[in-house]
Amino acid sequence: MTMAAINLGIKGIGWHLPAALRSSQELSERFGFDLEFLERKVGVKSRHLSGPDESVSDMAVAAARHLFQQHPDFKPEELELLVVCTQTPDYQIPHTAALVQAALELPSLAAFDINLACSGYVYGLSVCQGLMAAQGWRNGLLITSEAYSKILRDGDRDTMALFGDGATATWLGPEPLARPLCFTFGTDGRGYDKLIVREGGSRKPWSTLVHGPGSPAPQAWGKLFMDGRGIFDFAMRKVPEDVKRCLRLNDLTLDDVDFLVFHQASRYILEWLGKRLQVPPEKIFYAMENTGNTVSSSIPLALSQLRAVQDLAGKKVLICGFGGGLSWACTVLQF
Repeated sequence: MTMAAINLGIKGIGWHLPAALRSSQELSERFGFDLEFLERKVGVKSRHLSGPDESVSDMAVAAARHLFQQHPDFKPEELELLVVCTQTPDYQIPHTAALVQAALELPSLAAFDINLACSGYVYGLSVCQGLMAAQGWRNGLLITSEAYSKILRDGDRDTMALFGDGATATWLGPEPLARPLCFTFGTDGRGYDKLIVREGGSRKPWSTLVHGPGSPAPQAWGKLFMDGRGIFDFAMRKVPEDVKRCLRLNDLTLDDVDFLVFHQASRYILEWLGKRLQVPPEKIFYAMENTGNTVSSSIPLALSQLRAVQDLAGKKVLICGFGGGLSWACTVLQF
């Protein structure tokens, strides 16, 4: 059975945002961050933070339950696939999808994680769509969940101002609300260190770390490092090129697309992408003012917000994720 034969796509999106908020005003008062820069250039007034006892799997489960509430016709017992996209899992072992499957009391099914950052939602859509088509499955669940707040260094201007926590759950199946067209993907692993947590993996296991002269203090271990300028340069170099490649692959032009939903990296980056692509500002959707950069959750959260303010029936929305790896991916959603 082919993908086209069962016309797989997005049937609904649920989400969860933690209760705790950190405002840009608080960051300005506590760390001396420039408030106008945070709110106008970064584009964030507040971001949600997961609680001390709130894990990525907890947020994933909450997002899934929100989806179930929104769609009474959704039958969890008929799920055949569960994919969780996260870079901040509950544990190094086992995979987070197993925890989510157990917590939601889902049937035995294919369940696994994808370790991708801001391109993860687009990659995840393709993985789910392709696997479901190959297996003849009719019900899949793609969850994105990130708790980057737990790996940020206190006072780090490049990351604390930007990232927020959140989770989404996307139901995939036939007779969709939105059908992904052809995908494009890319990776430039030479830039792997532009967004990185250096400690805790097999290269620098916790057991080998020693605090000594010239070494990072223990409180910095396991924390996120981001080269903001490097990420910006990468986005300007690769994203416009891939957007055009995706459009060519789908035999479309920018004029055929009604909205562009980029990964919500920062307002500054999105504005510059619009300039590089020569896209009217009203075509680019911004959705991070009260959430910040939620990594793999940013695109589905933005899609949910866009649907709340626009009738998308019959419209085309280009989505593009880009970030850690360095990696990127695009597709067009036909509503």
